[in-house]
Amino acid sequence: MESWYLLYCKRGQLSRAQKHLKWQAVNCFSPIITLEKIVRGKRIAVSEPLFPNYLFVLFDPERIHTTTLSATRGVSDFVRFGALPATIPYRVIEELQIHVGETCVDPQTPQPGDTVLIVNGVFEGLRAIYTEPDGETRSMLLLNLLHKQVSQSLDNRQFQKV
Repeated sequence: MESWYLLYCKRGQLSRAQKHLKWQAVNCFSPIITLEKIVRGKRIAVSEPLFPNYLFVLFDPERIHTTTLSATRGVSDFVRFGALPATIPYRVIEELQIHVGETCVDPQTPQPGDTVLIVNGVFEGLRAIYTEPDGETRSMLLLNLLHKQVSQSLDNRQFQKV
């Protein structure tokens, strides 16, 4: 009977495994999300797998043997509970497919109102409140200097979320 299973793929070979499994007429699913984060000081959106190195596959073990899939290029092995490969309920896959493509924010990326610590520059060691992005590589922060709130634009590499 056809069921969903979970494969663990070799590091960096998820797309290779997916391509070879499709040649074997195996339905594959790897949920991709768009993640907003700061990379090298720039706030960007990147698409990446929700579960790196894991691939959901739909097949009938009586038609295609599990060792055939385990021997596929890029695949390491099945995720197992005991000796048998773990089956994934259809409901879980349906729920994941509904949320594919949603944009999320990296927990380390500051949002308006978050407290940040300035890690270098003139204000090093001070805490501030993140207010908004100021272009691609800078952000506006609210500093408390001499009991007065001051708005200051700083490079994204000069602070980190607390």
